Amino acid sequence: MQAAAVVLSQEPLRKRTYAQRMRRGRSAGGFWSRRGVRARSTIAAVLVVAVALIGGGVALVVVLKVALTSSVEQSVQQRARDVAAQIADEDIEAATPTIGAAAGDGTLVQVVNAAGAVVVSSSSIDGEPAIQTSAASGPEPVTSQVRLPFVDNDPYLVAAIAVQGRDEIVTVVTAQSLVQVQNVYGLVGWLLLFGSPFLLAAVGAVTWLAVGRSLHSVDRIRERVETIGASDLHERVPVPVAKDEVAALATTMNRMLGRLETSAATQRQFIADASHELRSPLTSMRASLDVAQTIGGGDAWVEAEPVLSDEVDRMTRLVGDLLLLAKADEGAVPLHRVDVDLDDLVASEARRLRSQTALAITTSIEPVRVIADPERLAQALRNLVDNAVRFAASEVHLTVAATSGGAVMSVADDGPGIPAEQRDSVLDRFVRLDDHRARDHGGAGLGLAIASEIARLHGGRILVGSSSLGGAQVSVLLPIADRDAPTGSSR
Repeated sequence: MQAAAVVLSQEPLRKRTYAQRMRRGRSAGGFWSRRGVRARSTIAAVLVVAVALIGGGVALVVVLKVALTSSVEQSVQQRARDVAAQIADEDIEAATPTIGAAAGDGTLVQVVNAAGAVVVSSSSIDGEPAIQTSAASGPEPVTSQVRLPFVDNDPYLVAAIAVQGRDEIVTVVTAQSLVQVQNVYGLVGWLLLFGSPFLLAAVGAVTWLAVGRSLHSVDRIRERVETIGASDLHERVPVPVAKDEVAALATTMNRMLGRLETSAATQRQFIADASHELRSPLTSMRASLDVAQTIGGGDAWVEAEPVLSDEVDRMTRLVGDLLLLAKADEGAVPLHRVDVDLDDLVASEARRLRSQTALAITTSIEPVRVIADPERLAQALRNLVDNAVRFAASEVHLTVAATSGGAVMSVADDGPGIPAEQRDSVLDRFVRLDDHRARDHGGAGLGLAIASEIARLHGGRILVGSSSLGGAQVSVLLPIADRDAPTGSSR
């Protein structure tokens, strides 16, 4: 029970500790995220240079120490070899003047016998005990570091080499102080230690100013964007002269403003056209009502009823077309995809036309199947057919065929045709071409736009060209049905 109580009492402590660690982590991350680009860049630059200075400084001091120590080592070894060679050639007495003379580099020399007694030494340490009492072995000098108590306990690098004298084997010992070496790399270390803060301060100041200068262009862009409203979309942000990322950002923002300007202009034109199209049937209905009220009597209302009914139907179709286009813009048009035989669809439309018009309706039909929404395809085909009937002189020709590019459903007429330079714009909304294809032919200029949207929703497109009959030919290109593709509702 006591153990369980201890565990339970420790559990809140663990939770508090974990929560404290999480808060500290969030606090550290929050500190960095709350800093601006200028501050973060400066801190990052200073930290990088500081790490480089620490690593480079340590490496420099170590390399300098090794290099200077190696130079001293080579010097004492060479001095030991020279003295040993002279003893071997001439004996100790002949080498005594050379050993006793003071060397220019401050090298100390002793000749020690097998008993550890100093036979001869440099004049500066005459009478001092042996630097190294142990006899050396081998023809090459052996180095070591020792502190000499009779020279202020300074560190010395010692080289010892054995040589055969006239009477006995002696050891030549040479030593050179390491104090100067320590002073040199110590001075470099202190210079790095005291100079680094000034260098880091300079790096921070330069980075702060450089980033601030770069961000000045961003501030100008931001200030300019803040002043651009819905009525000022023709304005543009300043583009810096330098071809850098800020200039690319400004160019991209100007392109975005251009697209927004075009979109706003298109929206205004769309609203104006829609208002005009809606006003036309309303004006006609208002006029019919005024006439019926002025004349009075049941006959006046009977005569007004067909006009009112036609205008209501026209306005209903227009509102439905506008709603379909709005849903298409949002990608919210529901499609119920099933197998659709285009030949049956076109044949049915041809029969409908023959019963409603005196024009010659001809067909060229091949069996073609696609996966599509039959109601939407029928709507697109009817829009193309109504457009052709409106401008045909005597004949409308419907075609269905399978090509390497997909299924093609075409409607051609022998009317005035569509000029080549206007074939792209004719698919836009509320577009009516001049001359023959004017408003007095009826329609709101939405039929081809709706057909184009329906084709796009099915992965196809609309092609506008000239027909062999001399008029226009509008074709719907659709992908051929894939037998493995799923069917059903989709968006």
